[in-house]
Amino acid sequence: MPHAREAYFDFTYEPRRDADGAVFGIRVIGVETTQVKQAQRLMAEHRAMLEQIARQAPLGEVLDGMARCIENLAPQEMLVSVLLADPDGRHLRHGAAPSLPDFYNQAIDGIATGEGVGSCGTAAHRRESVIVTDIAADPFWADFRDLAGRAGLAACWSTPILARDGSLLGTFAMYHRTPRVPQDTDLALARVFADTAALAIERHHIEQAKLAAEARAKAAHDELAKAVRAERELRAEAEQRAAAAAELNAKMRAAAAAQAATPHPETCQLGGPQECTAPAEIKIADSWGDSAWGCPRHVEEAILNVRAVFIASEELGGLAAYLNR
Repeated sequence: MPHAREAYFDFTYEPRRDADGAVFGIRVIGVETTQVKQAQRLMAEHRAMLEQIARQAPLGEVLDGMARCIENLAPQEMLVSVLLADPDGRHLRHGAAPSLPDFYNQAIDGIATGEGVGSCGTAAHRRESVIVTDIAADPFWADFRDLAGRAGLAACWSTPILARDGSLLGTFAMYHRTPRVPQDTDLALARVFADTAALAIERHHIEQAKLAAEARAKAAHDELAKAVRAERELRAEAEQRAAAAAELNAKMRAAAAAQAATPHPETCQLGGPQECTAPAEIKIADSWGDSAWGCPRHVEEAILNVRAVFIASEELGGLAAYLNR
């Protein structure tokens, strides 16, 4: 029975009596409550989805549950798809489509948004609903007609999912196995769940942005901590070098003081075993702190033949004192 549908009724039973009051029949009054029942189911399912969004359930879980909910609420067979817009709004990615074949979902994953790109690409481009009642005859589906035929799809109604600022978040599509024109209830259902999907997607984007910001903050904190550690290490190294320099300076001053306290000899100390009786006129020293007094001839020989020997001042000793004489 291709036109069969599920229906609900409320029945009232009243006895029929004759003139003597005897019951001779029953009057049955039936009122169809299908729309009321569906509205109650819709409200319950919608409330459950809002609770999912409030507890920050994964976006894929929310969208998949929404698609299944609509498919179950529809009086006729319906297949639901949700595509998500790339950040630049130029392409649509698979979001949820539990009843569509995998090959179909894979084929349309990443389709461009633009005029005439199926129902969803066109709806995303126009920022308004696009109703294709017969895929086989509609020019929007020229590039996807064979694909839709293999998937057994004959009609597709697509609604854009928009953020509060009007930016594109994705598309919400209802597919049918036979050509079909939507009823007012179908369009109302699409609007309700497109808005619900927008809420879920925006919430997801906010959470992703928050996680990204936290990751950046943590990376910045780690870099700062690394820089602080490096600065402390450099400061400690500088302090160690300063301490070593102060220690060396103290030793040099002590050595200079010791040399200054040494009496000035009268004769040359550089003559060797033969000794030299010439007056001691010039003081020389080396890098190891040794010093001696000599005559000009022996001082010249020492400077030419002994490495690291230099002329030192009598007062402080050392090359620095000599250069600053």
